[in-house]
Amino acid sequence: MIAERKIIIIEKESDKMNINNIAIVRATNIIPFDGIIRAISNTGYLCKSLGGEFSSTISSLLEELKILPEQDYTKIYIDEDYYDNYIKICSSITKEYLPYTSDYNSIVLFSLNGICPDDNEHGFANNTFSNKNCAIIEPLKYHINDVISLVPTDTSVKGDVYLSSEAIILIEDTVFQNLTSEEKNKLQNFNVKIFKGNLKDAIKETLKETGKYTAEDLSLSQSTGGIKDSPTSDELKECINIVIKEYNLSNLKYYNLITARNDLDIPKYDMVKDEYHNAVVVYEYYIEKFLQELLDYFSAPDNLKIRLHSSLYNKRYMKEIKELIRKIGINNYKSFLDNYNKKLEEERINKSLPTPEEIMLENKKSKAR
Repeated sequence: MIAERKIIIIEKESDKMNINNIAIVRATNIIPFDGIIRAISNTGYLCKSLGGEFSSTISSLLEELKILPEQDYTKIYIDEDYYDNYIKICSSITKEYLPYTSDYNSIVLFSLNGICPDDNEHGFANNTFSNKNCAIIEPLKYHINDVISLVPTDTSVKGDVYLSSEAIILIEDTVFQNLTSEEKNKLQNFNVKIFKGNLKDAIKETLKETGKYTAEDLSLSQSTGGIKDSPTSDELKECINIVIKEYNLSNLKYYNLITARNDLDIPKYDMVKDEYHNAVVVYEYYIEKFLQELLDYFSAPDNLKIRLHSSLYNKRYMKEIKELIRKIGINNYKSFLDNYNKKLEEERINKSLPTPEEIMLENKKSKAR
């Protein structure tokens, strides 16, 4: 546990902030019992993606079947939260009808001196961080050589992150109480702080208590530079820019970084140039696997099975898939889906689920044959 401090003084080695005053922060539900934050590419990772042609197809079908709520356009101009809440509800329902996929990411993402805002604060309804039950606060200085891009809400660190002895692990009280004795013993080597209530507040309080870091409210708005105005925000932004120049880092957000094509202007581009391609390959592996099992289970026509591999992004083909699901019945589809997802969850628990890196290696082998 960390003792509470009554007086907060930011310790600086000079008159200005420096790298010692920057913390990398990650909100998560995965407690790093062994002191390692693993990149997705090295874990058995499952997620549900709202992107892609199949997701759009399912969303369209749910709308036609009146499973998704109709949008009340009269409320958009009356209730400023209506549209964001509507998107959030539709996204949540749609995910219930989607199979697990995965992602390829050899980069671990962090925010700086604060928690990354939820996407729905800005109308995207994709990533949510405020509801996580764990957070890690770690000095940036120990990982600066592995940093590719330094951004307040989207700092990219290449590979697995091994925590230092200065790391702080925040764990929600109920979650901590439900840990086994063995799990609690593993955490004895770390600075652990138990919190109740809001994770954002717990992170801000803990950052202040260290006496080294400022606690900032971060923003996804480009106009803010990633940090909302505060007595220390300008100095922190200046410090970040100095570190970027000193260590020859990028200031691109993760998606822009991995989708960039100009390797001459982006520092350390070789470390990320295959990320997007690999993510697509892993996504396609899971979507094709699911659709193949779906078509086989419901004895779909052979012409649908034959065209599957080359039609994952074909709108006309996905319309045929939609009509097949409509024909077999949405409840029958949902029953098959739930069993399929449960099987993948069991593989993940049993550690028999292939990691994204293993999927990529197998993909390269198959192409070389």
